[in-house]
Parts: sequence; C-alpha cells; structure tokens
Amino acid sequence: MKIVLLHGMWSRPDTLDSVRKVLEQKGHEVFAPTLPFHVLNKPPDPELGKYRLVDYVEFIKKEILNKGWDKPTLIGHSMGGWLAQALAAEGFASRIVLFAPAAPFGIFPLGPSPLYTLLEVPFRWKFWAKPFKPTYRGANFGLFNRIPKDKRKEYYDSLNYESGRALFELAFWFFDPLKGSKIPAEKVNCPVLVLAGEKDRIIPIRVTKAVARRYENSEFVALPNHAHWLTDEPGKEKIFEIMFDWLKQNS
Repeated sequence: MKIVLLHGMWSRPDTLDSVRKVLEQKGHEVFAPTLPFHVLNKPPDPELGKYRLVDYVEFIKKEILNKGWDKPTLIGHSMGGWLAQALAAEGFASRIVLFAPAAPFGIFPLGPSPLYTLLEVPFRWKFWAKPFKPTYRGANFGLFNRIPKDKRKEYYDSLNYESGRALFELAFWFFDPLKGSKIPAEKVNCPVLVLAGEKDRIIPIRVTKAVARRYENSEFVALPNHAHWLTDEPGKEKIFEIMFDWLKQNS
C-alpha cells in the first residue's frame, strides 16, 4: 500500500517516525513530505506566517503528483489530519486515517483547555500573519500531557515554528471571511478512521467526534489513556494495531 504521512503544526516528518517505522515493517511504501519552511532550530522565515491552509494543500498535491501516486492512503496528525480531509475532498485519497485531527470550518474548536494551551498566542499583535510556536508551559499542558514528564522538554525542543495564518483559519474560523478551513463533507467519499485521545487538551474529543460524524463512511475510536501526541505516547502499539486492522478491512 502506498501511504503519505502528513505531519501537523510545529512538526516535520520525523515527528511521525514511529508510524513510518511500523508501516514500513509491514511492507508499505511510505512518503512523508515536509511542509514549506518547517525547519528546526532556525529563525523562522517571515513568509511562513502568511501561509494559508490552501497553500499547504496545493504543496502536498504537487508532491503526490510528482511521486506519480494515484489516490494513496493518507495518514495525518492534528493539522495533518485536516490536510488529509481536504485532500480527500479533492479526490487525492483512497482512505484516510486521522490521528487527533484538526476540525474543518463549522465545528467549534475552542474551549478552556485549547485556549489555555495557546494562551499567549492571540495576544501577539497580528499573530495571524507571523510565525509562532507555543510556550513550554502551553505545550507541556496541551500537547505532551501523556508523554512521560522526563521527556517533555526534549519533545518541546523538537518543535519548529508554524504559520499564524494557518492557526487563525483552524482555531478562529468564525472570524475568517475567506473560510480557509472549509471542507465539503459530501466530497469525502473514501473510508475515514478517526483516532482520538480522551485526554486531548488542544483538540478535545468532542471536536474529533464531530469530525467523524461529518463523513458517511467513517469510524471513530476513543482512546481512554491517550491525549494529543498519540503516536509517541505510552501504549501507542495498541493504537497502531487498531490502525492496521482498519487498513486491512478497508484495503
């Protein structure tokens, strides 16, 4: 099976190395593109802050076409989950697996815990046009709350900058006149698997449940002992088993 891995905010392909390794061990061919300007330990390019979700979608479409792949399986985490949904709506996927996916336009994403995670971001002048990353306080609370405490600083140090515009389109879509995160649900005709941690603080489980309800051919799996960084949390092996069983049933 040809599989494209789509990383999320503040991430790069190596964020999903645990997924890549188990997929390749099963004999799948895996491609993991790096979104533009997603570079670690370098001052962010100011242009990154202006990148819209549609720019990311167009970039990945070109990457898939350059590979010569026709409707691969898409596996995305967080914002990568939103990208997988958008690409599926444009006919670029045979099936999609969504790890803690960001929600499209119309599903209210905010609440106390997401706001607390990103508390400092909206108070930066014109955050929607600048690169940004969460504080350690916010990441420790909202991203890594099921990662062992002694490893959280290491995970935080692996985060890179992200587009403020992309965050605006996902988290504050109700202020967005361009409706940048809108996805026509009726055009997502492929099978959809949504995997969500019950302890996720940045994309609460009520949001991921709503994502699954949008699609006719979808399956939702709630994971009681997991949060947002599903692919690296203790017990991830069981999640991968669920994914493989679903891929087998929907191949």
